[in-house]
Amino acid sequence: MDKFMFLLLLLGIFPFVFFQGVATLCMVCSNFKKGHCLRGKGNCTMQQGPGCRTRDFFLFHGWYHNHTELDCSDSCMPSNFYFGDMKISSSCCKGQDFCNRYQGKGREWKIN
Repeated sequence: MDKFMFLLLLLGIFPFVFFQGVATLCMVCSNFKKGHCLRGKGNCTMQQGPGCRTRDFFLFHGWYHNHTELDCSDSCMPSNFYFGDMKISSSCCKGQDFCNRYQGKGREWKIN
């Protein structure tokens, strides 16, 4: 019976030990519009920290979506910043590869 309990304990702890160091892959793009990366396409890997970041850039005229930037960030926090006639809306995700792929205003343009 002791061996059975020990086996159950190992099976319960194993996933936490094994998957603790798994990295998250994030999409990188410096100019993402309408479902396409127009400039700076690539990917990055987050070992620890907040994870994949999506930043949407809006212009004041009705808060028109200008473009989206995708990258990795150690200090990503969901936020809205205003710089004159520009608004930058940031969001973060982790735990799933390329979780930032179609975030933001470009989402409705997703191409399969």
